[in-house]
Amino acid sequence: MVRPLRVDYPDAWHHVTCRGNEKKKIFTDDRDRKKFLDMLLKSSNLYNVDIHAYVIMHNHFHLLVKTPEGNLKSFMQRFNTAYTMYYNRRHKRVGHLYQGRYKSILIDADSYLLELSRYVHLNPVRIKKYSQTDVKKKKKILRDYRWSSFKGYFNTKSRDSFVNHETILSMVGNGDNKESRKAYERFVIGGILSNMKQTFWEELRGQVIMGSDEFAEDIYELYLTRRVVDERELPGLKKLKTGPTTVEEIGGYVAREFGVTSKVLYQKKSPYRIPRSVSMELCRIFLVKRMSLKQIGKELGGVGVSALSQNMKRLSLLMEEDPELRKRFVKLKTILGNFDGVR
Repeated sequence: MVRPLRVDYPDAWHHVTCRGNEKKKIFTDDRDRKKFLDMLLKSSNLYNVDIHAYVIMHNHFHLLVKTPEGNLKSFMQRFNTAYTMYYNRRHKRVGHLYQGRYKSILIDADSYLLELSRYVHLNPVRIKKYSQTDVKKKKKILRDYRWSSFKGYFNTKSRDSFVNHETILSMVGNGDNKESRKAYERFVIGGILSNMKQTFWEELRGQVIMGSDEFAEDIYELYLTRRVVDERELPGLKKLKTGPTTVEEIGGYVAREFGVTSKVLYQKKSPYRIPRSVSMELCRIFLVKRMSLKQIGKELGGVGVSALSQNMKRLSLLMEEDPELRKRFVKLKTILGNFDGVR
């Protein structure tokens, strides 16, 4: 079995998930849930891991953690093994409790921590059971849900001692105070009102990194190059590195899709603005792991880094207004994501 790609270092942020084997339950009753939280407390203290948010559902759990010592693997191995042993012993069962190893996503906290915390806390009302439930009832369900860190974010009497609330609350206010707690409650509840669209998942890179272009580029250069890790030892790296490697490869696919020549995609004042815009954005997405944004812009005909960011925003707006354009963009993104170097 290919091991999932994991990246960790001192003070890294992670979104961690684990699901029950064959999607079966991992909690039978409240006794199991209390034991799970007790073990989470002990494991986080033992490994000096900061827990910033959590939610436990009947067959899976989510954690938002920070690893001051860069030891997520040791922490999760100890924590998952301890709970599995307890659960198997108590319920007289044997074998794996979880569906494979835990899944972790490295987070650019400045850009995505707040949004991911909302995603974690909205889990109790995102299940199929409540798909037709009205907003008012969902609000109550969410506020009353016992097995999540959300309640402690707006009600200090409901806090778990092992959860760090300060960092996330500081993103919506001035630290851990009454105004910030109210603001965060409104922010999370607002996820229900907006029909809980999680568009930020589209920015997930290689299934392991959630961050800005600069963040992804830094991580790739520092931790995921051959100078640091051997692909034979970490097969998941191959998955992160799939896709085209040059502007020309991307341009060829875009040109064919829009019926233009590749040459016009590299002209700064191209008469084919939409195909060029699509090409620029796809280059930004797929090539940031291999070259700097400055270099990408240079190969696109002398485009500045800020212009690449502005293009991303403009194209996003255009696709909201034009579903057909979005469909073509997604099609190209899918094709390039499976690109193997053969046309």
